[in-house]
Amino acid sequence: MTTGSYNFEAFNDAGFQTERLRQQAQAIRGMEASVLRAAGIAPGHDVLEIGCGPGFVSDLLAELAPDGSLHAVEPSSTLLAQVTANVRRKPAGGLFLHQAYGDALPLADSCVDFSYARFVLQHVPAPDAVVREVHRVTRKGGRFCVVDSDDGLVILHPEAPKVTEVLNQAQAIQAAQGGDRFIGRKLQESMIRAGFVNVKSRVVTLTSSELPFAVLFNILLGYKASLLGDAIDVRKLFEELSADVQAGRQLVVAGVFVVSGEKA
Repeated sequence: MTTGSYNFEAFNDAGFQTERLRQQAQAIRGMEASVLRAAGIAPGHDVLEIGCGPGFVSDLLAELAPDGSLHAVEPSSTLLAQVTANVRRKPAGGLFLHQAYGDALPLADSCVDFSYARFVLQHVPAPDAVVREVHRVTRKGGRFCVVDSDDGLVILHPEAPKVTEVLNQAQAIQAAQGGDRFIGRKLQESMIRAGFVNVKSRVVTLTSSELPFAVLFNILLGYKASLLGDAIDVRKLFEELSADVQAGRQLVVAGVFVVSGEKA
């Protein structure tokens, strides 16, 4: 597999991207913990994280499964090298780092209890292959939770033509690189095809009246801005939207799909 539409080493704003990931993880940590608990993570689980990045979410997974183990999988050696320092308390069963792609996991059959893929499958050219691999390494009764985007869940009121233009351009670029900005709605059928049962989908929304707008803006447009490069003045767009949000003239909503299933 290729890195698809997310190649960290190719970014010319790697520092910004790392900080964006840190902010994102920190801002929604409580919400994400609730999502993971509802999806079935337990203290003694052997956990698999697909696309762990620099380890900001790995830290949360280790906290929620302190008596188990954590297998963190990431194709980028640059990001993987940061994980150990960002996981503050290692799980009792160990923290294991794997430089690998999600469709070729270096793990034995039926060896994990809970797997998590967060904003990863939107970048993968063949997401079904990743979901099948997760099914292979999951124990009977084990759980898989996927959180990912769907641009159909982005709402701005009143409409903001500049944002719509950014979304349209980013969708086209990401699709050309093998990604899919509308992956969220497709996750349920992908998990069912792979053999997972009791598959449930729900949508979690993030709004500009709940989150600091700088955080929501980075979640919604930070990665897209990197795709577009100099074609967009990110700071100017943020300042324009921020002024309207602060004055109550603009509502920004971003939704994500949370899909979970069980191995029979």
